[in-house]
Amino acid sequence: MNAHQETSFMLGEVKVSPSHNTLWAHNQSIKLQPKAMEVLHYLARNQSRVISNEELIEQLWEGRVVTHGSVQKSINALRSALCELIGDQELIAHYSKRGYQLMVEPQFLAHALTDTTNEPSAVATQASNTHNLWQWRVAGAALVVLVAIAILYKTINWNTLYLPHNHQTDFHTTQGYTNETGHERSATPHPDNRHLAYIREKLLTDKLTETESEIVIRNAEGQDWRIANSNGNWFKLAWSPTGNNLVAIEVKRRDGLPLGTQFYQPSNYLYSFHIFTLDLTQERLLEKQQLSQWQGQIFSVTWWDENTLEIVAKQGPNSGNGRYRYSILDQQLALLDEVEGAANPVASAVLNQKTAIASRYKNKIQIDFLNAQQERISRVKLEVTAADITWIPDGSGVLIYAEEERKLIAVYLDGKQTPIPLADNKDKIFSRPHYSADGNGIFYTEEKRSSNILLVALDGAKTRLTENTDFNYAASFSPNGEKVVYASVRNNQIHLWLVENGQERQLTTQPAPKKVDSIIWSDDGEHIVFNADNQIYHHNLLTHKTALLLSGTDTIEPIAYFPTINRLFALKHNGEIRNLWRIEGEQWKQLTFGAVGSAIEYGGDIYFQYVSENGLWALRGKNDTLERVTANLDEYSKLLKAGNKGIYFMSGGVCQESDIYYLDYAAASKSTFLIQESSAVSTTSFNIDKGLLQTECYLPEANIVLLK
Repeated sequence: MNAHQETSFMLGEVKVSPSHNTLWAHNQSIKLQPKAMEVLHYLARNQSRVISNEELIEQLWEGRVVTHGSVQKSINALRSALCELIGDQELIAHYSKRGYQLMVEPQFLAHALTDTTNEPSAVATQASNTHNLWQWRVAGAALVVLVAIAILYKTINWNTLYLPHNHQTDFHTTQGYTNETGHERSATPHPDNRHLAYIREKLLTDKLTETESEIVIRNAEGQDWRIANSNGNWFKLAWSPTGNNLVAIEVKRRDGLPLGTQFYQPSNYLYSFHIFTLDLTQERLLEKQQLSQWQGQIFSVTWWDENTLEIVAKQGPNSGNGRYRYSILDQQLALLDEVEGAANPVASAVLNQKTAIASRYKNKIQIDFLNAQQERISRVKLEVTAADITWIPDGSGVLIYAEEERKLIAVYLDGKQTPIPLADNKDKIFSRPHYSADGNGIFYTEEKRSSNILLVALDGAKTRLTENTDFNYAASFSPNGEKVVYASVRNNQIHLWLVENGQERQLTTQPAPKKVDSIIWSDDGEHIVFNADNQIYHHNLLTHKTALLLSGTDTIEPIAYFPTINRLFALKHNGEIRNLWRIEGEQWKQLTFGAVGSAIEYGGDIYFQYVSENGLWALRGKNDTLERVTANLDEYSKLLKAGNKGIYFMSGGVCQESDIYYLDYAAASKSTFLIQESSAVSTTSFNIDKGLLQTECYLPEANIVLLK
């Protein structure tokens, strides 16, 4: 054994002893196969570079004929052992077609020298033993010092053991930062801790379905300065490192129509980057630049340095997400190299050229922290499905908000996660949290939701089925139209309510865990099925019992339910794509393999449209065959009710609805069935004898709140 192999070393919190083929951490030890330890030791001695498979085979297998699989076997054994000791931290990186590299710099420990005298006398032996004991004590003390130095070195260079915590995570009060009547959102604190940029929206008086969007700067005295407005929508704000520049993204429709797509239409937006150079003291706009428009989708924007933007975006409907840098001076766009294991980024944030990337992995979010050279410092995996991400001002980590799970979390470079409690108000939406520059508070947007259910009769007469300030939504007619079920948030709980003969009563006894999106009835009117994100529930109106029907990993929408055979037709989401599935107990079968838009059931068959295609299709329930019913139905229609001879539908989009139309299959003719007085509504159910169930569209009250 050579001297190198006798020298132990530290890999972060793991002690490695090559001479014993052993790893230690957290009072646990794991034995490795000798070859796996040789691979680890070689990677440690050459940590500054990527080591190829060929070099490992040549150096460690001594010319024997082996394949890359032998190297991979050792790497897998190392990763498994390290994971068992310290959890899911990636210490060994793999670079495609290049090789492997340790992500943590090893700290080698001094090894003790041994006495080589062959036959010492008794006195000499005793003296030697005493001397050796003294040597061992000195060596032991030196070892402790060296370990402490190694840990300290790691602290300074890797930011994984000691981190600054010049910020609060324990908050007790909230106070309104904006209290005007309107919609204020996206608070973005300035580095000087005295100014804050935010977005204010208000309805246009002559077009009640359209809004005007403003960028406002508020100073420490509470005075506002409007620096820009748009008839589109301001989407993201970010201050440059010095605070002299503010970037804002403006979103507009490509076709010039108001914001909002047609029903089930993929995003159809143009994004423009605006750079505002500001004199905050004099409240002067020194310069404004509008950069080239982006066709695709923008997810986040941040500053790499004072003259360079970093964005996460995709450039078209069929492209993947990428991380880009845009040089403002050179007007050059560059696609950055993909970070291994983070192939699907959804956001990035930069602080002092240290980057945090949020990416999606197995339908969950992980955070990769990179240094200025874009080398990974650490990786943290989260139990959330989406995340808004901003840096904590002291650089110790990032602030994460997961809207679906309603979780606010401080995530640190060393992997620690600290939940920050928020009030659990299910009738309110929280968004865009951001630490104040001094770390003593968190700004976020709080939006109050409130709506009532309207019954619009065939003659146009409107009746309110609910009269309260609660959030009532997702109303659905029973098959005969005599009953209505809807979801409502009351006393901070989500329940289903039933309206019958002018009287309403609570239907469910246990609250839904998340927002209900869709409610359907069985054809006999005795069963209700509804979803809450990735869970489907069944309520029996005869037994008054509610039970979980199924749970998946993706969002799923019920389309039709047949209780006698326990058959469910549903739309299952895969990202932005939805497809039809048939579910019977444990048997799941995918029935379509294209993006499905609107879908409804009639007579055991499912009628639907494919996204971006004219025409109407039917999936026949008896034999799962697909049949094109007609080619004359406009694309992006919302299907309301199907029949043997025709179908009722509407066009437009959410809060931009058209009249109700009827398409006769045989004549291929469209006629108006019901005229809508206002397009600023959202229709959730249609009955040919009773009319429509709707909620009115409005700009909800939203304010910026300071958590302290």
